[in-house]
Amino acid sequence: MSGTAKPVCGVCGAAARPAFRAPQPEIAPDLDMRPGEPARSTLADWIQTCRRCTAAAPDLAALPAEARAAVESADYKELTTSVLEETLPFRRWALICERIGDQANQAEGLLQAAWAADDAAAMSEAAHLRAGVAALWAGTTDIEIGLRRLDVLRRAGAFEEAASWADTLAGRTQEETATAIIRFQRSRITMRDLGRHLISSAMPPPAHAPHVSHGKRATTGFWSRLLRRS
Repeated sequence: MSGTAKPVCGVCGAAARPAFRAPQPEIAPDLDMRPGEPARSTLADWIQTCRRCTAAAPDLAALPAEARAAVESADYKELTTSVLEETLPFRRWALICERIGDQANQAEGLLQAAWAADDAAAMSEAAHLRAGVAALWAGTTDIEIGLRRLDVLRRAGAFEEAASWADTLAGRTQEETATAIIRFQRSRITMRDLGRHLISSAMPPPAHAPHVSHGKRATTGFWSRLLRRS
C-alpha cells in the first residue's frame, strides 16, 4: 500500500480505518500484561470491524486473503448471537487467527475478550475465555508467556493447575523478577484469589511509585522487556 493510498479491508476491499494506536500507559500492567491507564480504557478500540463483511482485526488492511473463508464460515456468523456482545470483536479476531494458523494472536484475541468480559462484570465468561488461553499456551517454553499463563490459570479459578504450573516455571528459571512473580502468584493461589493484580504488586520495594521506580532500575533484561510490552 502506497503512502497516499487509503486502507481497505483485506477480505472484501471496503474502506477501513487505519489501525488504532493506544496511548502509552502510565500505570503498571496487570500480571497478564493488560496495560495500565490510559491505554487500558481504550480496549474497545483495539479491534476494527468491517462494516461490509464483518471481518475483525487490529488492522483490517493487513488481513490475508485466506481470512475470507473464516469470515464466511458458519462458526464465525454464529458468534454474533452466541457470545457476549462486548467480547464479539475479539472472539471474531481469535477465530480468524485460528483458521489462518496464527495461534499467538488467537491467544491474545481470546485474552482480550476475557478483559472485555471483566469490564462487563461477566466473570463466568471471562473464566471460560481464560481457560481457552491457558490451553493455547500450555506447551510454551517462553518464560514471559509462561508467567502470563500462570495468571490466566489463577484468574480462571484453575488453582490446582496453576499451582502445578508455578512449580514448572520455578524449575525453569532463577531470574529474580520471574521468581518474585511466581512467589506472589503462589501466595494468591493459596488464598484462592481470582482478582486482578498489577505486576508491580509482585515486586519488592521501592513501592512509592512502583511502575516508575522499577522501570528506572531495570533498563535491560527481563523486567524491562515486560514493561515494554505494556
